[in-house]
Amino acid sequence: MRLSSRLALPGRWLMPLMLVLFALTASTINYVVQARQVGAQVLDQETRRLRERLSVEQSRLSVQSGMDNQVLVRRLVGGMGLYSGMQHTWLLQPNGLVQASLVRSDIGQPFGELLRRRADLAGVSGVVFNGPSEVAITVVHLAATRQLVGVVPFTTGRRLIAVVDLGLPQAMRFAGMQQEALREGLLLLGLTILLALVVHLVWFRRARRLALALKRMGEGELQARAGLQGHDELAMIGSEADRMAERLLSGQTRLRHLVDLVDRSPVVVVEWRDEPGWPMSYVSQSVAQWGYQPGELLHGELTYAQLIHPQDIERVTIEAARYFKDGPDEHRQEYRLRCADGGWVWVDDRTTLTRDEHGVITDISGILLDITVQKEAQLAQQEQAEFLRLFYELPFIGMAISAPGSTRWLQVNSQLCVILGYSREELTRMTWAEMTPQPDLDQNLALRDQMLANRTDNYSMRKRFVRKNGSFVHTEIDVRAVRHPDGTLKHLFATIKDITERLQAEAAIGKQRDLLELAESMAGLGSWVYDTQSQSVWWSRQMYRGIGRDEALGPPPDLVAYLDCIHPDDRALADRFMRSVPGSEEMITAEFRRHPDLGALRWFRGSVQSKPTATGHHTYSGTLLDITQLKLAQATLEQSNAALEQRVTERTAQLRGLNEELEAFSYTVSHDLKAPLRGIDGYSQLLEEEHGAQLNEEGRQFLVRIRRGVLQMGDLISGLLDYSRMERRTMEHQRVDVPALVTQVIEGHAADIESTDVRLSLNLEPMVLKLDREGMAVVLRNLVGNAIKFSRTKDQPVVEIGARTEGAHRILWVRDNGVGFDMKYHDRIFGIFQRLQRAEDYQGTGLGLALVAKAVQRMGGRVWAESQPGQGATFFLEFPS
Repeated sequence: MRLSSRLALPGRWLMPLMLVLFALTASTINYVVQARQVGAQVLDQETRRLRERLSVEQSRLSVQSGMDNQVLVRRLVGGMGLYSGMQHTWLLQPNGLVQASLVRSDIGQPFGELLRRRADLAGVSGVVFNGPSEVAITVVHLAATRQLVGVVPFTTGRRLIAVVDLGLPQAMRFAGMQQEALREGLLLLGLTILLALVVHLVWFRRARRLALALKRMGEGELQARAGLQGHDELAMIGSEADRMAERLLSGQTRLRHLVDLVDRSPVVVVEWRDEPGWPMSYVSQSVAQWGYQPGELLHGELTYAQLIHPQDIERVTIEAARYFKDGPDEHRQEYRLRCADGGWVWVDDRTTLTRDEHGVITDISGILLDITVQKEAQLAQQEQAEFLRLFYELPFIGMAISAPGSTRWLQVNSQLCVILGYSREELTRMTWAEMTPQPDLDQNLALRDQMLANRTDNYSMRKRFVRKNGSFVHTEIDVRAVRHPDGTLKHLFATIKDITERLQAEAAIGKQRDLLELAESMAGLGSWVYDTQSQSVWWSRQMYRGIGRDEALGPPPDLVAYLDCIHPDDRALADRFMRSVPGSEEMITAEFRRHPDLGALRWFRGSVQSKPTATGHHTYSGTLLDITQLKLAQATLEQSNAALEQRVTERTAQLRGLNEELEAFSYTVSHDLKAPLRGIDGYSQLLEEEHGAQLNEEGRQFLVRIRRGVLQMGDLISGLLDYSRMERRTMEHQRVDVPALVTQVIEGHAADIESTDVRLSLNLEPMVLKLDREGMAVVLRNLVGNAIKFSRTKDQPVVEIGARTEGAHRILWVRDNGVGFDMKYHDRIFGIFQRLQRAEDYQGTGLGLALVAKAVQRMGGRVWAESQPGQGATFFLEFPS
């Protein structure tokens, strides 16, 4: 702590403290001085005492040593240990051996060796062996130790050495000094306390009273008084302080009265410093009306420039700079200030500048008056005027002002000119009566007369005007009265809105609504909407007709009332359906019946979906489709299906019987019909072999024809059996590698191909079909066999087999360059026993293509042919991929 801060302690504490410090300092100095002298005093005193003691012992030992009594000598030397402070005593013989000592172990020891073993006696050897006096007693103080060494010489050559410790006498002397210093310190401290108490009673208590009074005066309690009596300096200061407080109290009362007047007034008094930002040096308490306290504005937290509106600061700064430079020193400005809550107020700033003799500004003060209300009223009046001007010129509504006593317009806006097709000058020269057709004119005049009679202040109506081009415009007018203070009419203010397009739109909407209701009625489809925000329900008319509810009752108010309209058996279904409306826009449906009490049985298919609204709610909409006829048709269809299933069962049984008959027929054909043929063939062969020589040429020809007929009949029976088996066999569809199957078929016709020298061409792409392998093999064998048979008459027979893919179909073909056929017989060639060539020219039964058609049909394919006579034929097979 610095000295200045220590001296800043109150005098009532500082003076006693200083007296105590003075007493302690004096005692300490006295003690230190005596402590410094005690060493020399003790040394001198002990030196004298040791000399005296050694002188006595020298006399006694001189007497005893002459008698040569060793025991007595040692006793005398040992007795020296009783003297205060005696540490060591030795009696040395002339040869340096210890003759007597306080320590028995030292006797007989060489004194020099004894000193070398005792480090604390290192300085004694210098006294003993460095030439002490031979006749006088020598006392030496060992430097840096508390030891006195005394050497006593004897005439016999002996020497007595004594070592005295000065520590004990010094300690005793210091103890006495401390007790004396303590007594002196306590005496001084008591005197100091007594003096401090006297000073406190006589001076400091009165000084504290004066200080407290001055403190209260400084804190604003000017009614406080010191009240000190006497003629000393404190009493004089107290009297002057009391008189000063009386004067300040009087001035403060007047000043407070002025400040209260300012604080209660709407004005704010401000003083600024001529520095950047205009920091405030004073602001009146009335600034609280803007949410501030003077302290936060005066402590530098905010500068005045920071309170000015950003749009006004530049203007205010420029104006203030001009005033500061050129005057006048009293000027006014209007601008906005920011309030503590973030709002803004308009102020009228009346600033006064004070300058010194050099023209330098020394003081800036101002009075701020809140003019927000007046400014807002002024701005509102301007905005209102501009708003009225803009409103009057709105592009979507016509406006007019007319005199109450006539039908002439005094003023019209541009939109009214657009609505009626006239210019502004033409409308102000005309009357609205001459542009209003009957009966609209009479209705308008009647309403205006009611206003003239003070029975109403406004009226509205729809009326027509005749445009300049002669057409009618439909309008909606609203007329309001503007009256004088006495209630008489001043003006009539009218707004005219063109509603021609709206009427047309309403008519179109009405027509569309009628068409929609008609469509709903024809389709039996009702619709409804439910808004969760307004809790409102809307039903179309078809909803009422379908449910059978009176339209005057309105839609059911809630779900429970709606479920009362549903058949009791379907009510749980409808409840789950209505409550399971998804949150997304997905549509769900359900079918249920209406309540029997509401009419005949009706079935409905209900649908519902939800859509979110902008407010976070949902709009649910749905339809109710009458499916009664559909349900009846479905019931009829179910009955028909049951009957049809019964008929199918019966027909299946019949077909099974026919198949069994066909099986029996096939068995008969294969056994009973072939048996006679085998007999005819056998007997004809025996006849030819055994009796052919007996027959003439004609008989042998008959026999050849018989055998040929038998062979052809056998082929026909085999073909019929193959056709029957194809009709009855179960098709086993499997994956068939078409190119591999074609190769197998060609190998079966290898002999015919070689015998007819046919050139075979394959144009097959890799193809796998799910077909009946045996059926497909039959088809390919017949088509390849026919191609070889009908092209053998050519010089170079050619047969081509190919396959390709077209979209979702796979097509195979077999092409030849044979005789061909006329396309008018196309359908005929696929019939049983149908032939286009003579049997004599081309052998065959006429069953091959019929068998192909039947097999392809049963495998789910299609077969057709393309040909021209003499140009060959191409047979196509088509199967789904």
